[in-house]
Parts: sequence; structure tokens; C-alpha cells
Amino acid sequence: MDKLFCFVIAVVVCVSCQRSNELNLSTLLKEMVDREQLTRFPEKDYQSLQASSYNRESISPDKPGWFADSDGIGFIRTEDVNGETEWVIMEDEGPGVITKIWAVCFYYGLNDTTGANIKFYLDGNPDPVINTNFFELVKGQDFVKPPFAEETARAGNLYFPIPYAKSCKITMDRKSFYNIINYRKYPKGTPVKTFTRKDFDDLAGLTEEIGAILLNPPAAVGMVSEEEQILKKGDTLKVQLPEGQHALRQLEIKIHAAENYSQALRSIILTGQFDGNTTVWTPVGDFFNNVGKIETYDMWERSVKEDSTMICRWVMPYRESGSVGLINLVDQPVTVSLKTIQNEYRWNENSMHFYASWRHDSPTPTFPLFDWNFLSAEGQGVVVGDQWTVLNPTEGWWGEGDEKIYVDDDFDRNFPSHFGTGTEDYYGWAGGVVPTPADQFSKPFLGNIIVGHPRSQGYNVCSRTRVLDAIPFNEKIKFDFESSCGTRQSWFYLQYAQTTFWYGVPGVTHNRPPSPEMAAQALPKLEDLQAFIENAKNELFVVGGALEAENINLSGKSEAVGEDFAEIQVWGETSNGDLKNLWFEQPGDFAEFTLTEQFEPSKLKIATAVGRNSGIFKIFVNNKHILTQDLYSNHAGITSPYIDLGEHSPVDNAFKIKFVFEGINEEAQNIDQKAALGVDFFLIENNFLNR
Repeated sequence: MDKLFCFVIAVVVCVSCQRSNELNLSTLLKEMVDREQLTRFPEKDYQSLQASSYNRESISPDKPGWFADSDGIGFIRTEDVNGETEWVIMEDEGPGVITKIWAVCFYYGLNDTTGANIKFYLDGNPDPVINTNFFELVKGQDFVKPPFAEETARAGNLYFPIPYAKSCKITMDRKSFYNIINYRKYPKGTPVKTFTRKDFDDLAGLTEEIGAILLNPPAAVGMVSEEEQILKKGDTLKVQLPEGQHALRQLEIKIHAAENYSQALRSIILTGQFDGNTTVWTPVGDFFNNVGKIETYDMWERSVKEDSTMICRWVMPYRESGSVGLINLVDQPVTVSLKTIQNEYRWNENSMHFYASWRHDSPTPTFPLFDWNFLSAEGQGVVVGDQWTVLNPTEGWWGEGDEKIYVDDDFDRNFPSHFGTGTEDYYGWAGGVVPTPADQFSKPFLGNIIVGHPRSQGYNVCSRTRVLDAIPFNEKIKFDFESSCGTRQSWFYLQYAQTTFWYGVPGVTHNRPPSPEMAAQALPKLEDLQAFIENAKNELFVVGGALEAENINLSGKSEAVGEDFAEIQVWGETSNGDLKNLWFEQPGDFAEFTLTEQFEPSKLKIATAVGRNSGIFKIFVNNKHILTQDLYSNHAGITSPYIDLGEHSPVDNAFKIKFVFEGINEEAQNIDQKAALGVDFFLIENNFLNR
């Protein structure tokens, strides 16, 4: 351990000397274990970006398709290379660095575990610097070995950095399938040395040293404080840290005795106050990925040992004053101990405070789909990790949702620079089957710490640590995850709790204040959530204010347009349990609805079915063409968000909404030459109810 610590000190000094110089494989490897560098806003102002195979039906949060599944099919384009087709899955004009690659390790079916080759073209070179089997590369079975590339559960993750000076293009030699690529984009002119296999081979010794540190994180060295106390409800155990420029380098917590241990994990709160601000306020169990029980694991920044000692190694600096503490919010005496290791720290203009912000909600509906917010912050900072706790009431899949992370300019584009492919993919593993406790794992930067028994029922906890793939923001960030699962019924609920770990420049603001009321509540139990769902089943799903299309007679249609020709499949529910079922044959055929008794300008929206049998339609309001909508989707469902037709004035006290059939998507499948239009409901929004 002493040898490793000395090496870390040497690494930190070496990286500090080279920060103004060239970025290369050596500096990037050393940065992976430089904890202090994370506490400073990057001097080389890079963007953290992501390429993925997300479904390109997702165009904008205010347009249909925003929650489209089939996230393994997206790619940038295809190219002909020496007579062979290659699928481009990532492309960037450098300088930059590939920081992480994830791939599901089966290919269009669980039986094909060979998949495609992946090729890396750097700096415009027509010959790839890497050309190898994709799955072998990310599982550590090729030239990059664990812990820099490693298999988890039906997936693999490559963390070995791949820098490039001018450009990077990554392709697959077979059709694109589930993949996520994280990379840094540096400003033009940033000196970067492009990856070569020779440099890789020459740095074998350094790579081995860094790998050993990642697998055996060295303990911090410095002044040690240790306290133990029996906490009654409302009591606090507090450790005051030395005054002046210092940093908390390591934190160890142990809950020795509690009558209700699982409740203590939720209701004993870890707090941190630095330079007059509370930046850490999180239940101890949530902070350490242990919700409902103690589960041992080892990650780069956090560990839980066999004796239930919980260790945090994130550096927490301050300029003038700092303290950490434990607060008991539960009505039972709890014996706890708190150990801190701290030493001096040089505070400068790039230094940041450490934050751990927590959110916990009452049972959350999973239909209609929506984006559940982890964190929103304004100012400057860097996101360095997160964990998500999901209480799943049944055996089955709970994590269909994609991450959507908006950074700085993304807000103007109204599209996130990080758009993922599924919850388990974000946390480094893969679905394909319903997870079981056999899928639990912990790696330096990834953890599937708790999986419910027997098939994801109960508590599930995933966690991710970011170092090279950390996400800086200069102005603001919004970190969302889709609330989506395998069951799409309005009565089906999950219960979430979530912690985001990040650093912020003084003055940063965020939307996650302390939440003592939620932390003091009884830890939600499986049977409580199941009873909640049984009550919800008795309520018919009806969208408030909806004009149900199935109750409206068509005011006009082409002769060939028929009703109820075949069932229109929907994954999820329709408002009031039904929809208008229409089928079209010839382009130009139409169906028209007239919404009467309308007396003022109103905003109009429509909810329709999407699916493999759905057609492409021009939509008119009062004979004015508003938009053309392709309703094809690989997954049947209801448009979410609803189709927004804008604001219109009624004509003769009515809105006439006409659908004109244009044809079908090349991927769509008609039935007996017929294409479907399923209209669920109309929404008319105005000030009528406010008068």
C-alpha cells in the first residue's frame, strides 16, 4: 500500500507539471488516478460528449418519438470501404479523447456472442489503428486487459483512453447494435498526441501500475480524527476539520448497532459543510449504494467492507472551514463511528467544492412516460458520479429508460449531448434477460451493487463513477433519466431514490436541497408499494381534459377509409381504454374530425398510436397544412409527447382536423395493403376554465 501511495504522489506531481503541455496516453493514464485533479475545473476547457445507438425517432422533447425504444439500431451513416459496408457509430473533428466505450455483448439475439468488428480511424488515416472484434475489445479479451476493459453482465466496458490530434471515426463492419461511446472534445489547437499501438506497448509498465492502483485504491495519508457515539433521534456527531486551506481525503463510516438497521441506513444522514455551505446531505446508505441492507463492494471512490465499514475517497476541499457529520432522523438509538483523514490543499481559482445531492419521491408512475430529473444546476461544475435506487414491485424489468444530459449549449439546441440506450447500459451492463442477484458486480468505475430477488423484485441499486468521462459544465446542466420500464400501465408504479456526486465552483446553485421529511419516513417496503399498485388498478386511466376520439364520429372521409379493420397494437394504455381505429389504402385518402362548440383561440394537441403498421399523414387544421407526421415505430405505443399542432382560431365555432394519408415508412409493415391510424384523443387548451 505504501508503494502504491508513493506512486500516486509521483503521478500527481507529474500530471501537474504537464498540464500546460501535451495530452498523451501517459498523462491520461495518470489522470485516471489523480483524485485531486477532479477537484479543479478543467484548465483545458473540453466538452464531454457522447455518441450512441439511440433510436433516431427521438428528435426533440416536444415532438413524438421522444421516448422511442429500439435503441440499438441508430448510427450516423454507412460508408463503402473497399467494396464493404461499414456503419459509422462515432465521428469527431479533433483534438479529442475516447474515454469510455460500452457494448452489449450479444448481437441481434442472445445466441450470437461474436458480433462485429470495430475499427478506429484516427487523424484521417485510411487504415484503422484498431481493427478487432468489438466484444473481445470491451471485455478485455484483446490487447487491452482488465481493469481497463472488462466484462460485466452480458456487456463489456472499455476505459482505456484513446487520444487523437485531428479526428476520430469509429465504425462497425456489421449493422450497428447497442453501443455508447463517451469522448472529450478539446478546443482547436490543444496539443494532443494521437494513440498508436507502439505507444501502448511502450507504456505497458505504467499501465500495469495504474491498473493495480485502480484495483487496490491506496488509503489517504494525513491527520486522522475518529469519533464514536450513540445517536438518539435528532442527535448529531460532528467532526470539525482544520481551519484554512485543507481537504478531506478519506471518510469512513460504520453503523455498529441499530434495532432497525435498514432504516438506519436511510435515516442516518451524512452532511458536509464547506466554507459556509451545506454541499453534502445524503442518507448514509444511499451515499454508499447500500439501501435496505449492507452489500459489500469495491469501486474506485467508494467501498463497503466485510465488517460493514463504508469508505469514501472523493477529495472534499475547502478554503477556510469545513466539517462533516452524521445526523439521526429515526426514532431509535444508533451507535455510529466516523473517521476522517485530512491534510493541506492548495486552493486556487479553479478549485471546487464537493457535492452529494439526494432525491427521493413517493411512488412514481411509469406511464405516460416522462423524464425524471436527477439534478439541475447553474454555474460551473463537474459531474463525477451517481447512483440510482429503484424499488421494483414485481419480477420483471424496471429500467427501460435512457439518460438525457443537457450541458450548456444543449439548452439552446433543445437536445442533450448525452442520449443513452437504456438504464442498465448507462451503468455498464446489459439486459436481454430479467436480472437476478447473479448479475451483481463492482468494477472500479461501475457497480450493479444490489439486484432484487429473485428477478429484480425489491430494491435494485446501480452506481457509476466518472473520471476521464466526467462531465464539466460552464453555465448549467440538466441530468434526466426516463421513467420507463417493461410494464406500461397507468397503475404501475416504481419508487426511486437517487444521489448525484459532483463538484461545483463557489456560487453554483442547484435544485436538490436537503430533504429531511423524506429521509425520516419509514423505508418503503415491497409490500407497501404492491398495495399502492393494487389500489391504483381500480382507477381507469383518463387524460384530464381529453376529447376521446373513439366517441367522435368522423365528419368526413374517403370511401376507402375503414374502421376497425384490424387491432392496432399499443404498448401501454389508451386514455379511457380505447381509440379511434382507422385504416387507409391509397395516398390522398383522408379522415376528418370536427370539434364543435369552440369559441376562442386554442392550443391543439393530438395523441395517436405509433407502431409497425402505422402510416405517414399530413395533418390539417381548418384546411391549413400544419405538419406531416410519420407514425411508424418499431415499438407500438402512443405518441409521447403528444403531437403539437400549435395555436389556432376556430372557424364557424369549430376546429376541423383532417388526416391525409401519404404512404408508409420503408420499415413499416402494412396489412393487406392497409396502413393504420389510431387516434386516442384531442386536447384543447385555452382560458375557458379560468373565466
